[in-house]
Amino acid sequence: MIGKIVKGTSFSGCVNYVLKEDKSRLLKAVGVYGSPEEIAEQFELQTLLNDKVKNKVGHISLSFSAEDGDRIRDDDGLMLKIAHDYMKLMGIENTQFIIARHTDRNHPHCHIVYNRVDNDGRTISDKNDRYRNEKVCKMLTARYRLHFAEGKEHVNFMRLRHHDRVKYFIYHALKREVPNARSWSELRLALRKYGIDTQWKLSRTTGEMQGVKFTCNQLTFSGSKIDRQFSFLNIDQELRYNALSATMNQRQVQAETIREELRHEYQQENHSGISLGLFTPSPTDYDTEEAIQANRLKKKKKKPKRKRGFSL
Repeated sequence: MIGKIVKGTSFSGCVNYVLKEDKSRLLKAVGVYGSPEEIAEQFELQTLLNDKVKNKVGHISLSFSAEDGDRIRDDDGLMLKIAHDYMKLMGIENTQFIIARHTDRNHPHCHIVYNRVDNDGRTISDKNDRYRNEKVCKMLTARYRLHFAEGKEHVNFMRLRHHDRVKYFIYHALKREVPNARSWSELRLALRKYGIDTQWKLSRTTGEMQGVKFTCNQLTFSGSKIDRQFSFLNIDQELRYNALSATMNQRQVQAETIREELRHEYQQENHSGISLGLFTPSPTDYDTEEAIQANRLKKKKKKPKRKRGFSL
């Protein structure tokens, strides 16, 4: 299960999208009723209790794996229960909301629209909501024994909106080029082939690089927004590793070349020594008397050492 959080300023467009007639089914409405226009108006009226909240519209889509389709596709009760648990764990309580199911995709999914101004005029906090969203989704996926998402590689690219499509395009380019680059300059040149420009954020005090952004089709994303693995530190670490691996491989090839040359020279020398042996004199050509004298000297016993001291 994956949760996507969107915040906005107007309920009208959001409610009309979520409750579109042909591909939507309203599962539950609390604090609002009637047509989409009437529901949006009731949402807006409650926001008057707290005019300090700018992004008053809370909109969350909960998407399930296609592998969970058999369990959830025809079970509105299960989807509603999961949505309720999600809202409770995210602290979305005591406020107006609607939960609607959409049937326009292959995978089951639903939408939650809620008022960030609760029934008492207090603001429903969105602090660290993306981090909490990820944690809650993993918790509910395990609790209800759902399938975990397969990752960005399995996203239906053509169904994405322009903003997300560009983001995924950069993701796939980085996925392909980062493992092959050994420096930031190499990576930058490689990404230019995709029409992606690379900019760095420099420290004001040291002037060192401390962040990276990628721009494509006039849209700019920081590396960590593309994916956590493409944050500046993670990319920098992988580039350093690639450079070190390339250096070690080069040294290994050079060492192997030197060993091969030495082995070849050694084989040539041995081959030359064998052929020259035909012209060297044999041991029988040496003076026989000298050989006999040498054997006598070897067999001659050594004299015992004289003992020092007094003898009685």
